[in-house]
Amino acid sequence: MSHKISRGKGDIGARLSFMRYTLAQYHTLEDVAMFATTMLHSVVPTDKIALAVIEGSTLKSVATIGPRVIMDLNLDRPSINTRAVKTRQTQLVNDTRLDPDYLPGDGRDAVTMLSELCVPMIHGDEVLGTVNLEHRQAGRFTDEDKRLAEAFTREAAEAVHRFLTLQRSSGDPVGAAARTRSPMDNYYGILVAVYNGETVLNRIVHRVALPWKRGKEMVNNLVAKGYLRKEQISPARYVYKITDEGVKAMKTYDGITEKIST
Repeated sequence: MSHKISRGKGDIGARLSFMRYTLAQYHTLEDVAMFATTMLHSVVPTDKIALAVIEGSTLKSVATIGPRVIMDLNLDRPSINTRAVKTRQTQLVNDTRLDPDYLPGDGRDAVTMLSELCVPMIHGDEVLGTVNLEHRQAGRFTDEDKRLAEAFTREAAEAVHRFLTLQRSSGDPVGAAARTRSPMDNYYGILVAVYNGETVLNRIVHRVALPWKRGKEMVNNLVAKGYLRKEQISPARYVYKITDEGVKAMKTYDGITEKIST
C-alpha cells in the first residue's frame, strides 16, 4: 500500500486526488498547511517549503519544512513573497543574488537560498497567501516544478479558503476548530493518513504527531490497541502500517470509539 512518488502525469493526477481527499478530512489550518507542504516536498524535493496565510497586512507562516523561517512578513516590505501576492503570479527566481526583492533570512541560523519558487495561493478573486519553495543551489527549479507547485497550491487554496470562511463567519481566530475536534476525530485522522499513503503520511506522523506529546500518546495507543504496527526498516528508521483491525475500524467509525475508549 506504500505510494512511491513519480513525476509521471498519471501519478501526479492520483496524488492531487489523494491530496484533495485528505485535506477534506482535516480540522485545523495547521494540519492542512503541514500536509500540503509535505505533499509538495514529496513531488518537488527542495531545502525549504513554507505555507503562509495573509492576515490583514501581514503574511503569517503556518507551516515550514526546512530552515530560515520568517514568521511574519509585512506585505509593504519588498520580497519575492509579497511580489507574488501583489502580481498574483508565480515567481520563479533562478538566482536570488540578482533579485533586488530577495529577503535574506534573519538570525544566526539564516541560510541563503539561491533559488526560489513562490506561488500565490488564490481562491476566486482573493489571494489567501503563498506557498514558497527555496533551494540552496542556483537554477534548481524548472518550468515543470512551477507547474507542479501551482497544481498542488490550488488544492491547498481550496482547503485554506474553507478555514478562513469558517473563521470569518464565527469570529474566532484561525485554528479555533482544533479546540472542538474530538479525540476520536484525531484517532480517525491518523488512521486515514497512514492507510491512504504510508510513505508520505509517515512523515507527518513523525514530524507532527510524535513530537507533540498528545499526538505521540495517540499513535502509541493505536499501536497498543492493534490498529497500527511499528516496523523497523533500518537501524535508525521505522514506519507505521495499518493492520486489518485498523482498516475495519477506520471504515466503521464507531469501531474506533468503542475500542479506543475501553
